[in-house]
Amino acid sequence: MPKHSFTSHPPWALRHKKPGTELRLINGRYYLYEYKTVYNAVKKRPRKISGQLLGSITESRGFVPSPTRVAAKVTAGQTVASVSVKEYGVAQLIFIRFADYGKRLEKYFGEMWKELVAIAYCRIVYKCPLKSIPFRLDSSYLPELLSIGRFNEKTASGVLNKTGGMQQAMQAYMKSFIENGDYILMDATHVLSQSAEISIARKGYNAQLNFEQQFNLLYVYSATQRMPVFYRLLPGNVREVKAFKNTLLQAGLKKAIVVADKGFYSEANKKLLLQEKLQFILPLKRDNTLIDYSALSDNTFKTNAIYFEHEKRPVWYRTYKHEKLFLHLYLDETLRLKEESDYLSRIKTHPEDYRIEKYHQHRNRFGTIALLTNLHDSTSQDIYETYKSRMYIETMFDGMKNVLDADHTYMQNQQTLEGWMFINHICLQWYQHLFIGLKTKNLLKKISVNDYIQLLTDVKKVKINNTWHLNEYTASTKKLMQAVGINI
Repeated sequence: MPKHSFTSHPPWALRHKKPGTELRLINGRYYLYEYKTVYNAVKKRPRKISGQLLGSITESRGFVPSPTRVAAKVTAGQTVASVSVKEYGVAQLIFIRFADYGKRLEKYFGEMWKELVAIAYCRIVYKCPLKSIPFRLDSSYLPELLSIGRFNEKTASGVLNKTGGMQQAMQAYMKSFIENGDYILMDATHVLSQSAEISIARKGYNAQLNFEQQFNLLYVYSATQRMPVFYRLLPGNVREVKAFKNTLLQAGLKKAIVVADKGFYSEANKKLLLQEKLQFILPLKRDNTLIDYSALSDNTFKTNAIYFEHEKRPVWYRTYKHEKLFLHLYLDETLRLKEESDYLSRIKTHPEDYRIEKYHQHRNRFGTIALLTNLHDSTSQDIYETYKSRMYIETMFDGMKNVLDADHTYMQNQQTLEGWMFINHICLQWYQHLFIGLKTKNLLKKISVNDYIQLLTDVKKVKINNTWHLNEYTASTKKLMQAVGINI
């Protein structure tokens, strides 16, 4: 760190320098430290010993005491002060970066938009249940930014219940995100319910073989915006295929593509999709008898195949006609080599499940994806890339289940549940917004959305004698904010 002479400091900084203190310029910002001198008997000269940080200095605000030091003095009884510490980093992020969401909420919900934003903040930062919302808001600076009064549990419950009864407002808010020409995908997941009072909670079936009380959450996702735009709650015993068409009508959409996961395909589901005249892309499990691996077995697959590039990797493909549908078979050589290597290594580490005989049976399937579709006017590359965009839907559902802890609910009232799921929808939009931001800046390998949020909670505002001050925060938090372009 370069040294600065006494005279090189600006007058507005020097004004706060007292005996026994020193100025330091760190990363373009002035700080005031205490110091003392002691006599070194060996070297026979005085030696300076730096002490604690006293505070920071800016031209506009002057000397700002270190909140940590003030708090320590208050605790030690050395000074009388009123000190309050509030979370500020995420509060400011939501207030500035997500202002458009707030404006849309205000348009459809009036002044209640502030309470909706406040509850959504508690969900995305703390995953907290309804009863913990008042405590979390008491320790946040967001109510100051939104100019709202104190919450109690009845306030939060009342907001959710009122919101749940405003079906038209919720749908209008969601529809406002659907744009002309949007490439729309649809998918569904289940949410477990612990209440017998929720009418849509029924004993159902899901891929995890869970037959508990649950309801289905059907989502409409914009592949163009990479954003969830519309959802619908369905009884747990209703098959989602039956509900796809009505959901399109509710969302005001004429066309959408059902992009399923590998567990979805069955003859019955395929027939239902065709019967409802829905467009679809269905991945097939590798042991499905519809898939013809003969060209891979005799090494002639690439002889008459064509390829395209996806994420800088060549993907070979062939297209087969199946009744009135098309079956696209893709081969990713990079993926094939990885899967083959993984399988062979597991023969050594897990011999009870992986054997060389099975390897020879399945090796022609490595690196392949088979997609069955009724999209006649789309190219094989379009089909593949549309299916791959499903990754964002899976990321969204992971965000809901892992980050928001929203794959089960203890709500005891149907209308309050509707409001609660709407809050989770807002959080999912925020989550996806942050996810896309990290992905665009190539930061996802270094930090997750949840890490991003938790690091920002390190940024606090401290109220000392009725004046708010920004607290010091870690270098890693500062580095993150610079990387994502946040200026607090």
